[in-house]
Amino acid sequence: MQKELHITGCKEYQPERLKEQIDAHLDRYPEFRDLKGKKVLLKLNLLSATEPERAVTTHPQFVRALTININERGGRVLIADSPGGLFTRGILEKIYRETGMKNVADETGAELNYDTSAHTERFPEGRFIKSFHICDYMRKADLTIAVPKIKTHMFTGLTCASKVMFGAIPGTEKVKYHTRFPDTTDFSRMLHDLTDLCGVDLFLVDGIIGMEGKGPSKGEPRKVGVIISGKDPRAIDLHVARITGLDPGKLPILKAAFKDDLLYPDEELILSGDGEDLKLEPAFKPARGGQIATNPPRFLKRFMINLSTSKPRISIRNCIGCGVCRDNCAGEAIRIVKGKARIDYSRCIRCYCCHELCPHDAVYLSIKESGLARYIEDTTYRYFID
Repeated sequence: MQKELHITGCKEYQPERLKEQIDAHLDRYPEFRDLKGKKVLLKLNLLSATEPERAVTTHPQFVRALTININERGGRVLIADSPGGLFTRGILEKIYRETGMKNVADETGAELNYDTSAHTERFPEGRFIKSFHICDYMRKADLTIAVPKIKTHMFTGLTCASKVMFGAIPGTEKVKYHTRFPDTTDFSRMLHDLTDLCGVDLFLVDGIIGMEGKGPSKGEPRKVGVIISGKDPRAIDLHVARITGLDPGKLPILKAAFKDDLLYPDEELILSGDGEDLKLEPAFKPARGGQIATNPPRFLKRFMINLSTSKPRISIRNCIGCGVCRDNCAGEAIRIVKGKARIDYSRCIRCYCCHELCPHDAVYLSIKESGLARYIEDTTYRYFID
């Protein structure tokens, strides 16, 4: 796969500047120069129904500029993703509205996907996984452009070109993959097979404002100031790590790529564009507290996880007992007791889906486990629940 990337500097979501830059990126790829009569799927990062300013989802101005460029080349746009949690028409309507995609569609004529059906596809050439259950929308276009954000991730270390394709898995079925692959490197190897199965024609990264710290949904927005395009998702992820100052050897999504010889830590990428030399100072704050990817005996692994990783905890003040965390818990470790979520840490696999998907900011992460802290928490639970 071509390890050529085009990187241009872009510091803000100014409509005309975005349109001009994205136009130049598309011109570099022959299949996108003339799109007459073709439908183009824009596979976005629409993790949850959050406003664009939080940098959780692909920015609507970026999608607007890309859609206008595709329209002008004679193409038609389908906007789609399968978010975390339930995958229903009602959920999609809310996400499109809150993330600004409804306005983009109204203005540009883009089609918003409401098809929540899925099918199984065999993938015999997979290095790790030989079949996947994927959303039908993935096969409804002539060409696919994945449009990820640059964000840290509590489980895979980084979410960008490779991790964005997890949205090809329908809704809560993502939980099954977390359950099957609780090890971060194994989970990331699965993601690389899924990305290859999906057959994305171009990755175009919204790297203008990213997220550092407790990504992919509870971190802090951070100006990055780039647009990146390329065909190889692993090469993009490696270059993003270099831009942001994240250690590739500590990011499970890249460790898995190194393990399967998809690329190497010191890989020399072919770069072009006025943003090819960008390096952020200071570096991104990493998503600390994620799992360590090892394969010790089960009892030792549990001990190491408890000792070295952040625990998801419930804020009694914010929790309303909606059940989103319970329904998306890969370890089936959460139950709702008298209107509040409760976590059984003997079952918790530290996938952090509860933290990622809670719509009420009621899940926070803590690595401290003092006896006093546990006493206070347990006493609070008994006061509110028992």
